[in-house]
Amino acid sequence: MSAPKGYRPPAGFLDLSPEDRIRMTLTNGGDSHFYSRFLKQCKLESVKSLGPKSTIVTFRCKADPYYSNFSGNLHGGMQSAIFDMLTSIAMQAIGKKDFWVNGGVSRVLNVSYLRPAPEGIEMLVECEVVHMGKTLALLQGRMKRADDGTIISTCEHNKVAVPAKPGFKL
Repeated sequence: MSAPKGYRPPAGFLDLSPEDRIRMTLTNGGDSHFYSRFLKQCKLESVKSLGPKSTIVTFRCKADPYYSNFSGNLHGGMQSAIFDMLTSIAMQAIGKKDFWVNGGVSRVLNVSYLRPAPEGIEMLVECEVVHMGKTLALLQGRMKRADDGTIISTCEHNKVAVPAKPGFKL
């Protein structure tokens, strides 16, 4: 899929390393969107390329009390939102001119909740770009407790490439 007419990613964006493209995307959230608060405390842990259209990106974050439910655990809806955001950001590790420049939109996001994530714990979120085709992508995620690797939840995320809205900037 090609970028919308007139769209230009930031100068040099595609020349950056996968890690720097992800860092740039994480720090771009300084506005009033609901995800900005979460992204400010999310850190890139590692990027591992599995081929030209596949990668595993690991992020570190905390189960912020702001996103917790009444029982003091990270809310399931927030876990879904985290998977949606971070699997999409992981796609930035695969950069090609005019290829998935805006991360597309979700078609299906299935989340399986296995254990609670008590507020305050450190978590690792592994996001695997299984495949990115011309218009469809398959992503998977695993949210784990950072201290012992216990899986909290998993996801499968299907995306479709769509044109960006006019004026969209990475």
